[in-house]
Amino acid sequence: MGIKKSILIRTDGNPDIATGHLMRCLSVAQALHDKEVSVFFAVADEVSAGLLRSFFQSGEEFPIYPLHTDYRCPESESAPLSSLLSEIAIGGILVDSYFITPAYLEMLKCRTRTAYIDDLYSFDYPVDLLINYDAVVSPAFYHKAEWTLFGPAYTPLRKQFAGIRPIVSPRIREVLISTGGTDPCHLAESLVNLLLESPVSRDWRCHILAGPMHSGRKALEKLTHSHPGFILHGHVEQMAALMQRCDLAVSAAGTTLCELCAAGVPTVSFTMADNQLVTARQFEACAAVPYAGDVRTAVNLPSVLCRTLHRLASDYEGRKSLSSSMHRLIDGNGAGRIADALIRLLDQGIG
Repeated sequence: MGIKKSILIRTDGNPDIATGHLMRCLSVAQALHDKEVSVFFAVADEVSAGLLRSFFQSGEEFPIYPLHTDYRCPESESAPLSSLLSEIAIGGILVDSYFITPAYLEMLKCRTRTAYIDDLYSFDYPVDLLINYDAVVSPAFYHKAEWTLFGPAYTPLRKQFAGIRPIVSPRIREVLISTGGTDPCHLAESLVNLLLESPVSRDWRCHILAGPMHSGRKALEKLTHSHPGFILHGHVEQMAALMQRCDLAVSAAGTTLCELCAAGVPTVSFTMADNQLVTARQFEACAAVPYAGDVRTAVNLPSVLCRTLHRLASDYEGRKSLSSSMHRLIDGNGAGRIADALIRLLDQGIG
């Protein structure tokens, strides 16, 4: 009897670590589901479970198993995770967490085939399959992984971002503003007020992403009620369609920036966490995405973002070039490629 085509995905999301891990794992889960692979999620607690459920689309709900542990202490979940692996027959596990340790991965590898998504280079990961979709990867860092997937071609985005053909309008009408799932520095509010003050951008229709954990949501709700040209979005199911409507964007250098690349929307990036710094610099070097700075340290970052948006708005040829270079970097098919590799891991092993 062959290995059952089923995958357990171990990840978390909450106000401290935001939603990026959940979103990229869900993208892989959706790709696996389309290829008739059963997918289960294991999370540390009910907070992660509830947040993950909020991202499910109709007809693509996945079973979630809370381990009732501290997400910062992976060794504490050895017993409940082992019990879960015994309870549900799986062919392998995909792990996406910044808190795992070599001992944790070695424990898993003794039980099942293992895959890990890395973007921190914390240590040499002892797994069967290692995924790193940085624009520039250091292959020499990884020795223990038996199989590797490197580069932006493996960026795991939702299937709605596959097959997009970007169109760049000569005129700026709509702008997307994404400042992360939490926005602890209230960047969105500051930027929106600057855009309202400027005659260049005052008539733009601005779409502001602000989910349930966004720190500025209440203030932004008040602002958008008094300015109908500014629209607040909580949970957006058809994000690709919204992005394709937009002519410019501001985004933190995380998953949303990758989605904007697939959609070909000229974008100004910024950072708000250490793990975003490499992405911002690499996208600037490889695709000419303007990087405005880090919200934690940059002086007058909202003003820099505003000026850069205005500069791009006046440069149609520059926007066309930027859209093309962004889309060449990420085409939106990465989740499907990862799913194919995981299926190979289940069916044939590696090598």
